[in-house]
Amino acid sequence: MNRQVITDKELHYVKDFLSWELLAMKKCKDAANQCTDSDLKNLILQTGEKHKQHYQSILAQLH
Repeated sequence: MNRQVITDKELHYVKDFLSWELLAMKKCKDAANQCTDSDLKNLILQTGEKHKQHYQSILAQLH
């Protein structure tokens, strides 16, 4: 079996992972924009950046 080929099931998993990371990024951005505590806001923004890195990492694996 050629491991360069991704199955339909694997593709659906990857799409789900990307969707979850994108949603997490958006939720962090929204939460940070509503936050008045600067320390908490920064923590939420850092968490959003981690999700962005995960998203980009998944995409990089596909190339």
